[in-house]
Amino acid sequence: MPKLFEDLDEGETFESGTHTVTKSEIVSFAEQFDPQPFHVDEAAAEDSMFGGLVASGLHTLSLATRLTVDDCLSEIANMGGSGMDELRWYTPVRPGDTLTVRAEILEKTPSDSHSDRGYVDFKRRVYNDDGDEVMSVISHNIVRRRAADEDS
Repeated sequence: MPKLFEDLDEGETFESGTHTVTKSEIVSFAEQFDPQPFHVDEAAAEDSMFGGLVASGLHTLSLATRLTVDDCLSEIANMGGSGMDELRWYTPVRPGDTLTVRAEILEKTPSDSHSDRGYVDFKRRVYNDDGDEVMSVISHNIVRRRAADEDS
């Protein structure tokens, strides 16, 4: 059974599985959503400040979201999200990088207007297989609360 709002603790962490990024997915994502030369053209990428092909930051965010949904939010009675803050990219993601996400609960607040839910803020950090932090973001999630008549 997924954890409800009351079952979560500030400071609690969740860790995702991994995803290895491929050249073809970098190019495919970028061709659709962020067609800058350093994402879609290896020769142009070599001449860029990155010195090679790199994933779009939006691709990295999307991969982090997938890993979070599959391996972290699947353990929680998540009802959706209300936004993200403080999105930062630190290290370019390159073909062959294997990513993992660590999500820490920063704060939880019961809703004043909806007794069936509470708000949980997560700091999500994305790491490559060298242990470098490549991205971080704070996500604001809505989590189901235990009904007043439910046993704890």
